[in-house]
Amino acid sequence: MTSQLVFDREDLQRVRLAERPDPVWELILALRRAQARAVLAPFRGWRRSLDSGTQRLDEYPLLQCLVAVQGEFPDFLPPPDKGSVCEAAVRTPATIDLAAVFAHRTPPQWMRSLATSDRKQLGDVLSAIRDTYQLLVAPHWTEVLGVVTSDRLVRARSLAAHGVGTMLSQLPGVLGWDGTTLSTRHPESRTVHLAGRGLTLVPSYFCRGNPITWIDPQLRPVLVYQAHGHKTPHANLMITQSLISLLGRTRAECLRMLLTPRTTSDLAQQLGTSIGTASKQTTVLRDAGLITSNRNGPAVIHTITSLGLALLTGTTPNQ
Repeated sequence: MTSQLVFDREDLQRVRLAERPDPVWELILALRRAQARAVLAPFRGWRRSLDSGTQRLDEYPLLQCLVAVQGEFPDFLPPPDKGSVCEAAVRTPATIDLAAVFAHRTPPQWMRSLATSDRKQLGDVLSAIRDTYQLLVAPHWTEVLGVVTSDRLVRARSLAAHGVGTMLSQLPGVLGWDGTTLSTRHPESRTVHLAGRGLTLVPSYFCRGNPITWIDPQLRPVLVYQAHGHKTPHANLMITQSLISLLGRTRAECLRMLLTPRTTSDLAQQLGTSIGTASKQTTVLRDAGLITSNRNGPAVIHTITSLGLALLTGTTPNQ
């Protein structure tokens, strides 16, 4: 089954990239990752950290029930507009949301009170959102930010070089783009006319496979998709003595660490140096064209370039 987003000319002019990761979308998708039996390679370290922690996801059965591994989840969990991470997440639940969520499974008894906006039940949801965010997402926010920022750069380059149509067609999980309609896999077949509202693209660290959007087509259109920028296959690469001789050990290790996009403070922590030292190393690497640095709010995200990767692996750039 497919979801079809239908654009007109005005919509194409209103396609935008979210400026930063959306905390609640990341929480929703992290809940799916945490409940999945199969652990995908990019998330193995994350899952190990959960399994070894003192706090367990099983302590929050309410959210586990609302956000299953597959299928729909209610729109009232992710906020449709910017606002406080958790307080904005709980709008008045729509019956249609919950009907879609439990279309293929038996709803629990407490769903009735949630559907009628019971304040206590909503409070329980809000509390669970706060706690699970701290458990699943907050400790890993630096990497989430780095990966999403890296993806935004990829999309921006595609947009600048080839236009909005090519950028849309190259989004992970897109089945097709014919110039007016963007098709993706979806639990239920449906067509949504954007009708001049445009589309916000939200790259997500925890998203895998099919892009996702709202149940309610009247909400501001968004498409959440898998961010490009997780650790590369070279993440465990050992630096060679010749590279150390060329760059120095700290700078060579800095370059290897940036196989995963990182902020300056995260890089300093990984290297065991001061932020000032890490900043000096990135300046030299950036001036040599081996990394790029891009500001995202108060943070600067550093990412290895194709030239830097070629130097690390001993290959030709873009090979």
